[in-house]
Amino acid sequence: MMMTVLKLRPDGSTELACISLLDVDYMEIEGRKIVYHIDQEKYRHISTLSELEEHLGQQGFDMLDKTNLVNLNRVVSFDDTQGKVYFQEPVTHHSKYATVALIKQKLIRREMLHSAASHIREILKRIKFNELKQRIAERIEAAGY
Repeated sequence: MMMTVLKLRPDGSTELACISLLDVDYMEIEGRKIVYHIDQEKYRHISTLSELEEHLGQQGFDMLDKTNLVNLNRVVSFDDTQGKVYFQEPVTHHSKYATVALIKQKLIRREMLHSAASHIREILKRIKFNELKQRIAERIEAAGY
């Protein structure tokens, strides 16, 4: 059986690793953590979402709530009335979701408003540009060119 664990480096830092339980020489408890010994290497059992987030944050994972670590690359929608993110559309009452902490909901709403405002500005610029092109075309046509 394969397991994702934290490889303990000599400097005290960790890195994600995958081990086979069949390769484990023995297991022990060190400071309330299960440690797997394989040859001269030590691997610690991952016991918190924070430990995972530390290593997976650069791959797009974020703790949206204290009870979940979400792959942001898989999120397709946000329900700001219920404080949930969904992973498939259309959203139904059977849809899988993850909850979002209030503080993160506020950040998401702020970013969505900012993004929408930026998007609206671009749309308005395009409309203005198209109106200008239309007026120029009308003037050219009226001038007989």
